[in-house]
Formats: sequence, C-alpha cells, structure tokens
Amino acid sequence: YYNSGIVLEQLGQLDESLKNFDKAIQLNPDYPDAYNNRGNALEQLGRLDEAINGYDNAIQLTPDFAHAYNNRGNALEQLGQLDEAVESYDKVIQLKPDSATAYSNRGVVLEQLGQLDKAVASYDKAIQLKPDYAKAYYNRGNALKDLGRLNEALTSFDKAIQLKPDYPDAYSNRGGALKDLGLLDEAM
Repeated sequence: YYNSGIVLEQLGQLDESLKNFDKAIQLNPDYPDAYNNRGNALEQLGRLDEAINGYDNAIQLTPDFAHAYNNRGNALEQLGQLDEAVESYDKVIQLKPDSATAYSNRGVVLEQLGQLDKAVASYDKAIQLKPDYAKAYYNRGNALKDLGRLNEALTSFDKAIQLKPDYPDAYSNRGGALKDLGLLDEAM
C-alpha cells in the first residue's frame, strides 16, 4: 500500500494515493514514512494543516526524521508561519548539517522575514555544500539585489544561468538588476 501510494502520488492521483497511505498506516500505525508521504500528498492538495499533522506524526515516531522536518517547514512557509518554518529548517540543519536544501529553504523564509543578510549567509552555505545549486544562486541574487548589492546579484544570476541555461526567472531578474544599474541596453 505504501509503494502504491508513492506511485499514485507521482502519477498525480492524490486522492487514491491518500487511500493507500491510510491503509498502510492502518496496517502499521508506527510507519513514519507513510505519514510523511501522506503529508506530501495532502500538501499538494492544499490541505496544509493536515499535511503538517502528518509530518508531526512522522517526527513523533522518528524524532531524527530530517526529511519530515523539511517538508513541515515547506508547509509552514505556505501557511505564512515563517518563524515556525525557520525552526523546522534549523532542526533539519541540526540533524543533517550537509543539507543544502534546508539551507536554501531557510534562506527563502529568512528573506520573506526581511532578514536579508542572514538569507544570503544561508544561500552561501547551500552553495558551499552543493556548488551546482542553480536555485540557491538565483535566490542569493534576489536577496543581494534587495540589499542593493547589484554587482554581486548579477554574479549570482549569471551563475544560476550558467548552471541552468533555461532559467527564465534568473534572466528576468538579471535584467532587473542591470536596469537598476542603469545598463538599459544590456537589460533589454
């Protein structure tokens, strides 16, 4: 049932996926992966409070379940519970200090909280851990742009584009930084 739930989730059949995760949990109530993946399906359905409950159940069964903490942080961010999201990402980092994803996700939320310098530091750590992380370079560029550090922002956008040449948002924000620098022809 658990494996069927995963396949159905990947096929976008989320309601059927949930039924399979529920059956797996019914058969084995101490199955943290089933709770975590059930949370993922609920999150995709926009049922964020229920998703968080699923992640919390997974964490209760396995307190060092870093992936469930990361998923919990994502759902909390979507609910606008930003401080709690940072706490979840911090827990991931405590459990798994080499998680570039957690540092990047943490940076996104810190940016939303207006803590731009901390966001840049978080992106820097993500990039240090995963040098080919285009999304972290892109997000770093956005934070640097907001800080008025336009040349550094351009460097980050350029690196994101180098790593992922089909990254339209990076091109767009690069153009915005060039415009802010008064380089209108280049921006165009």
